[in-house]
Order: sequence, then C-alpha cells, then structure tokens
Amino acid sequence: MNIALSAVVISILLIPPVVFYLSLYTGNNPRPSPKFSLFEAILACAVISLFIHAIAISFIAKEIRFDILIKVLGGDLKNVEGNIQNNVFKKTVTDFAFYNSVILLIMFLLGRGVRILLMRRNLHADNQLVNLYNRWWYFFNGYYAGAGQFDFVYVDAVVDTNDGTMIYSGYLVYYETKNGELDRIYLNETVRREFKRRTHSEDTHLMNETGKPLKIPGDTFSLKYENIINLNVNFILMTEEPDAA
Repeated sequence: MNIALSAVVISILLIPPVVFYLSLYTGNNPRPSPKFSLFEAILACAVISLFIHAIAISFIAKEIRFDILIKVLGGDLKNVEGNIQNNVFKKTVTDFAFYNSVILLIMFLLGRGVRILLMRRNLHADNQLVNLYNRWWYFFNGYYAGAGQFDFVYVDAVVDTNDGTMIYSGYLVYYETKNGELDRIYLNETVRREFKRRTHSEDTHLMNETGKPLKIPGDTFSLKYENIINLNVNFILMTEEPDAA
C-alpha cells in the first residue's frame, strides 16, 4: 500500500476551504486564526471539501474515473499498471490536476469577492463571524466608539516605567499587531507627563493628577504595548473655520 501517495491526494482534495479562508481574511491587521486542534481542522476541511467537490462534479459532463481515484486513495496500486493503460492513467492524472487547479482558482476568486463585498457594504464590522480585521483595527478606526468620520486619533497611554507611572500623549501614526494582539503603537508630537501619586494613611493611590507636560524630541515615538497600563483614545474631526465677514 502506498500510504504516502494517498495522503498527498487527500491533502490536495482538502485544500479548497483553506484557500477560500486565506483569500477572504488575508490582509493588513488580519483577524487571528481560529484556535482549532489538528483533528478539528482536518474534520472541518473534510466536511466543507466534500460539499464543494459534490457540487463541482455535478457540473462535469465527462466521465470521471472513480475506480482509479479509489485505488489511489486506498494506496492499492499493485494492479493499476496491469488493469489501466498508461495513456488512460496519464489523462486521468492530467484531468485531476486541471480539476483541482480550477477549484482552487474559483475558491480564491470567491474569497476575494466576498471580502470586497463585505468591505464595500461595510458589513464586516456588524458581526464577529465575518470580521475581516483584528479587534485593534476596529478599536483604532472608531468602530467600538461609534466615532463616525474623523481625521486624527489622539492617544493618552498610561505607561509603567522605571521612573514611575507616566502618561504619554500624541497623535497615532501607526500600530503593529502580532497574532491579532497589539504589539506597538507609534505617536508623533508626543508629550510626557508624570502620573502623580497621593498617600492616604498607609495606602498609596493613583489620582487624576498629572505633572507638567514635557515634549519628547523626535518625529515618532514608539511604545511597547506590554508596558501600557491602559489607553484613552480620542477621535478628532477637523472643522473648517467660517470665513470672516
């Protein structure tokens, strides 16, 4: 029995839903991949692939050599050479390769098409099932706050440093995510203020008092998210001043 060959053929048949998923969700700041075990992933691909291939072969008018496919899937190739002519086997392999190429192309185009539709109709933010981006993309683009139209994002980040707790404030210019989680934020026109502490009896509390703002020199300031205690975000819309009479 040729188990390796049958495993390759089965893997090829299970690829279509994977191609559709990657085509749909691949992009900047993508949503994190679903946390499936290997068995769950294979089972899901098998069920979806069976449905896809069942629809596909119903449109094929030519004869499909299921007898050869079954022998290959079963790894039983000892009688293939004697029972099937070489030119027939060659044509079957060519047709199989062409069939899967067409299926993969269709799945890729279908995934891109669904992505474009969700983006143009702005439907991807309404349901977590079809979210195209990770939660930080929706956060910084004002979806969670219902911000609507805005020009700038102004960030106040409370950061724990070796010198104490500080507030770094500035305009968000870029951010990085890894596996769907925020990794770094980049600010410009950044200022730093000390977050003062007050002592009451034996307890020390963080109060809503800040020190004098200190402008940080440089064009862009980077903050590691693991050092940030919390974030406050303001979505700013620039309005035109009325012309003087």
